[in-house]
Amino acid sequence: MTEKNKQIIKKDLEQIEKAKILGIMKQYYHVSLDNFIAKTPSQIKAKQAIGELVSKLGKQILAISGPCGVGKTHLLCAGLLMADEGRYVTMMEVEIRIRSSHSPRGKETEAKILNELIKEPLLAIDDVNYNGKGTRLEHDWFTYLVSERQARLRPTILATNSGLCLEDLLGNFIISRVTETIIIDGPDHRQVNLDIKGDI
Repeated sequence: MTEKNKQIIKKDLEQIEKAKILGIMKQYYHVSLDNFIAKTPSQIKAKQAIGELVSKLGKQILAISGPCGVGKTHLLCAGLLMADEGRYVTMMEVEIRIRSSHSPRGKETEAKILNELIKEPLLAIDDVNYNGKGTRLEHDWFTYLVSERQARLRPTILATNSGLCLEDLLGNFIISRVTETIIIDGPDHRQVNLDIKGDI
């Protein structure tokens, strides 16, 4: 094996390890803003917004909405990898952890979970499926998390494919803290290369 090949393998392993630490799923270990192919103006705008948020790591809370397959998760993971710090989570993942914390056999407290997420330098919450009129538990933890991160000037990216408009989805309290909203459109890249034959 040549020295060049060894360096490539080493760099690849380092990238994988970094992605794991950030909570990124396997299929997104090697994403970047460079390999995000933006086909629509809204995808270009979202790509630029992620790049700017990561380069400044300021108080911005960015909300991205759009249908499945337009690249929201790619952009979230690319931003985290570019920042080289922070955490990727899904709304459901946090919800399950918090619900478990309220059970008698819970191994962590709700306060511990939320403090951990509040302290992340950059937090990307994917698959946000929240409604301002949701359950008391959902309202309390999600509102608190977004509010505290905004107050502490910690950048946050929220992504959803919900059909609701962002105002209806997030509620007035949270939407007032969001500094930029982008609605992405474009083809579903997951379906582009499929050659489906026969009945489904």
